Amino acid sequence: MKYLILAFLVSLTLSYVFTHFKHERLIDTHRGVQKFHQNPTPRIGGLAVFVACLVSGLFLNLSGKPFGKELLTLFAVSLPLFLAGLAEDITKRVGARLRLAFAFLSGVLAVVFLSAGLKRIDVPLLDYLLANFWVFSLFFTAFALSGMANAMNIIDGFNGLAGGAAIIIFLCYAYIGFILQDEFLLYLSLVMASAIFGFFLLNFPFGKIFLGDGGSYLLGFVAGLEGVLLVNRHSEVSPWFVLMLLAYPVFETVFSIYRKKFLRSSSPFEPDPIHLHMLIYKRLIKKRYKKTHPVIRNSLTSPYLWGFQIVASIPALLFWKSTALLVLSFFAFCFFYLWFYFRIVRFRLRV
Repeated sequence: MKYLILAFLVSLTLSYVFTHFKHERLIDTHRGVQKFHQNPTPRIGGLAVFVACLVSGLFLNLSGKPFGKELLTLFAVSLPLFLAGLAEDITKRVGARLRLAFAFLSGVLAVVFLSAGLKRIDVPLLDYLLANFWVFSLFFTAFALSGMANAMNIIDGFNGLAGGAAIIIFLCYAYIGFILQDEFLLYLSLVMASAIFGFFLLNFPFGKIFLGDGGSYLLGFVAGLEGVLLVNRHSEVSPWFVLMLLAYPVFETVFSIYRKKFLRSSSPFEPDPIHLHMLIYKRLIKKRYKKTHPVIRNSLTSPYLWGFQIVASIPALLFWKSTALLVLSFFAFCFFYLWFYFRIVRFRLRV
């Protein structure tokens, strides 16, 4: 418990300190199609989360925990991705392709130093390739992890949204780690959840600090990497448990790429203002809470999307051993997402 309290306190303290940083390089302005906040705000909350996790990991290692070095290795391989995101937060000059390249590098390092190469996803042909061709497993895993890092970055649009979704995800991982008596995965999940919560208290609802690209990439990458390690370490866990648990950010990303590329004929790397969370804000929240302070109105968007994360998490936890039921649940979630999205687009949802 003391390591979790440590992670929480370090994150909370640093987040509070960072809220007083007013240098223009550390500030996220309100200009841009994906900006919905009113005041210039520090966007280095991810640094507070990362340092908190690292400090907790160091103390776990010094206390002689057998998984301490593994935990530190995990944060070490996350460093290229995190630093690329943090560099964008500070300079605003690191392009999306370069950040994804560093995310891919972190994925490669995870496979090499944590033996995190996927061996199965319960799809016959791919399972054969993953199990028999190490290079294929390496590239497939690195691609999936970099994609998950980007997915968390995409949903990071309102106060508490990405942080709240990530807390739910890591608490679900903690539950499964507890059932399987896997100390490493249990502590990893709880340390992450504790560190995120320290930041979350200053991010939601008043938006005193933002995760930034570094923070959102870190959360997404670790969420994906923990899923890979869970499946590799425990054969009874269906790989589709991980996909179901991460269904909201994953499907949001896949659908966004399809929508931009094929429906709008634009680049998938270019930001646009019609992600699901943006539509909920514009067409539900702003209409219903016209007289509410803009900062609070911003934050009222997030609980809707936490609901999507909970909807995905419940069948994941109920059917974590059953690939068949998880596959059905995943496609049911995708159908629900699309139904909800197009109902908002066509103004058919009442507030």
